[in-house]
Amino acid sequence: MSKIIVTLPDGTTASHELTEDVVTIGRLSDNVIQIDDISVSSHHAEITTSGGHHVLADLNSTNGTRVNDHSFSAGPLHDGDRIRFGKIETRYHSENPDDARPLPEQESVAAAVAESSSRPEDFENASPFKTKTRKKDPIAKGILIFAAVAVLVFIGAVVLIFQLQPPQ
Repeated sequence: MSKIIVTLPDGTTASHELTEDVVTIGRLSDNVIQIDDISVSSHHAEITTSGGHHVLADLNSTNGTRVNDHSFSAGPLHDGDRIRFGKIETRYHSENPDDARPLPEQESVAAAVAESSSRPEDFENASPFKTKTRKKDPIAKGILIFAAVAVLVFIGAVVLIFQLQPPQ
């Protein structure tokens, strides 16, 4: 039996089997699957059974419906699809193997190994970040020199004070 597993923001999950031909999903209690969350519209979406397959349709909801992280208005569901109603995550599970998505075709890789490698002559830096350069600041250098001279004069004055002899 196909089912929708709803994961609520507090981490709890609820499983709903899709036994009816039309399953409505929304915030109000008249829906077959009620999701009491402010991001879910009153009548958010519906799942219909067509030829043994389930088809999801968004009912012009305010926050939209997303399937596998893509905006979605209507279409068939496949086993393992992640469905988002507003901010609520759900997952569709089907026991019908026809609903499973086929594996993607393997693409051929058109790459060749380089015969040699050399650094381009105009190569400077591959980093997207600028290299920090220290700017010379003559005012700061002058202040440091003045402070060093002032400290030396102070030490010299202290030494001379200690060498003074009281008058006799």
